[in-house]
Amino acid sequence: MLAAMPAYAEAFDSKDVTILGEALHFVVPPPKGEISVAVVYNPAVTGSEQEAQQISKAFSDTSQNIGVSMHAFAVSLDDLNHNAFVAVVSANGAGTPILRNALTSHHAVCVTGHLDQVENGSCQIYMTSQPTVDIRLNQDATDAADVHFATAFRIMVRTL
Repeated sequence: MLAAMPAYAEAFDSKDVTILGEALHFVVPPPKGEISVAVVYNPAVTGSEQEAQQISKAFSDTSQNIGVSMHAFAVSLDDLNHNAFVAVVSANGAGTPILRNALTSHHAVCVTGHLDQVENGSCQIYMTSQPTVDIRLNQDATDAADVHFATAFRIMVRTL
């Protein structure tokens, strides 16, 4: 008998946050100092806000990387454009045109544990550390947001 699938993908843990911090070093130019990371959720999707809260908590456990200090905050899709942020972590159901437009206007990096959001171009990077590290990049989505990654990063990830 098959086990029921969870309502959302495994939320980021401290290992994923560390990997995100390392990935941000490959953005051209890389962010420095203190940066804000919006953890966006869709209030119309069951479990999305809870996933965003769990992800935000993972940042409080591991928010320091070489040259950058990440401060995460959970925010609904409707309020996303009213906030300043350098990067976004997208929870279940947040991969919508609203998110895509916010990324474009902020020239922000978007990471998610939901592959469908990267495949449909709502978010740029799919990332998971479970059971092994898997990072996939949607080049069209990064181009649309005018986000550029160093060649070394593009060599290390799978491009969709």
